[in-house]
Amino acid sequence: MRLATLHLETARYGDVYRAARLVRLRQQMIRHIKRTDASAQKVEQALASLAEVNAPMDRLARHQ
Repeated sequence: MRLATLHLETARYGDVYRAARLVRLRQQMIRHIKRTDASAQKVEQALASLAEVNAPMDRLARHQ
């Protein structure tokens, strides 16, 4: 049976470390994208509400 020896360079720069790091980075990016999307949707909803509320005021201002 072979036992793997743990060398600092292998642990820090090896293929396993790199693969694990890429998985973590991918998960972080997906989480950030989802948060950004949710925030953008909230902004769009707020702008739509603001436009809806201000629409009657625009019509009244034009008729005066």
